[in-house]
Amino acid sequence: MVGHGLTAEPGEWKAGAAKVSITPTEPVWMAGYAARTGPSDGALVDLYVRVLALGAAGNSRLIIVTLDLIEIPDTLRESILGVAREKHGLKPEELLLNVSHTHGGPMVSAKTVADWGIPSVWGERTDKYLGELVKKVDAAIGMAISSMGPSRVSYCRARCGFAMNRRISTPKGFTLGLNPDGPVDHDVPVLRIESSDKKLIGLVFGYACHNTALGPIRKFHGDYAGFAQRKLEKDHPDTVALFLMGCGGDQDPQPRRHQEDAEQNGLALASAVEAGLAAAPVRLSATLSTSLEMCPLAFAPLPPRADLEERAKSGDGFVSRHARWILKQWPNPGDRPADYQLPVQVVVLGEKLTLAALGGEPVVDYSIRLKRELASGGRFVWVAGYANLVNAYVPSRRVLQEGGYEGTQAVIYQSLPGPFQTDVEERIVASVHRQAKLLWDRSARPR
Repeated sequence: MVGHGLTAEPGEWKAGAAKVSITPTEPVWMAGYAARTGPSDGALVDLYVRVLALGAAGNSRLIIVTLDLIEIPDTLRESILGVAREKHGLKPEELLLNVSHTHGGPMVSAKTVADWGIPSVWGERTDKYLGELVKKVDAAIGMAISSMGPSRVSYCRARCGFAMNRRISTPKGFTLGLNPDGPVDHDVPVLRIESSDKKLIGLVFGYACHNTALGPIRKFHGDYAGFAQRKLEKDHPDTVALFLMGCGGDQDPQPRRHQEDAEQNGLALASAVEAGLAAAPVRLSATLSTSLEMCPLAFAPLPPRADLEERAKSGDGFVSRHARWILKQWPNPGDRPADYQLPVQVVVLGEKLTLAALGGEPVVDYSIRLKRELASGGRFVWVAGYANLVNAYVPSRRVLQEGGYEGTQAVIYQSLPGPFQTDVEERIVASVHRQAKLLWDRSARPR
């Protein structure tokens, strides 16, 4: 059933927001850092699902769901899509899922628990947690929809400088480190949602940087993004602050590793949001269009079988497990993996703002390019990553050809058969352009 609050009068936004704690109530294995040797031990900062429900003329709607989690595997995505469809009548293009990519949350795939060689009891705990998580996401969506009322939506942006490119060229190839001369995206886009009586009810803000300012402690936390949200919600009571992770696949926060680093970076990001709000946000007209494509990305050919058999004997557990998995999945010469289906979503809010939400962990090149190519005619462009399905790095052509962790090496940790082919960037960019043009043309028609 569609929530009654989603219907908006012509020329009027309707909006509602909600948040629900998703902090595990019992010890589970945490995601992100292989250096951890034991399960979680309490929470430093609670984890949340936050939801913004938007409705505009013509029954158009968008539900933004942000989660303090590291990834969105297929199973979690399908479960959330299922309850959103059955309970709230939502189509996939009307639901935007985004994870902060905190490395201070629980594992959300029992398969990952097994792949990392962690005892099976923790996989069972993960499955139990996932069942509870989906119920909480459903509840938060319902709360946001039921709280919808006449609203005003506006856009602004600011800058924040703690993200640094982490790809370094060495004689042995690209490695992880600090590259102050590498490409970055320091924009902080902000969506402000007010009730008809000018009460702030929601903030959506983004940044393109790995959410890894804290090291492998065994307490739950949302890292710098969680500290930023906590600060904004403290300073604006009764406001829900949603963080949309940007194209931060090859960006790291600096400084990092300690709690004070995460708090410092979170405060800097919250301050940037406040600076944007002080800079006369542009009010958006109450029109809304959404689109979603599954963009097929082809994998490079598999390595020769002899190479895989040699890797299967490796002393590196991840390398050997990955090679054995490939040999099992594609045992015959000439076997070819099916294309990876990457969600690419485009949303147009009002006449001014276009939001592109890419699945996976896209590198910053996507944000830089799409903002350059789409920002014509006075349009504002917001590019998010880590959306809807997040279980793979998404390199640009440049990063793929350079190699290194984001380009070719991370696949052994993500159950992918290998790196993508070099046309990956063109396929994704073409999908965004195609959908954006469709929505722009639609919004230009008389209503």
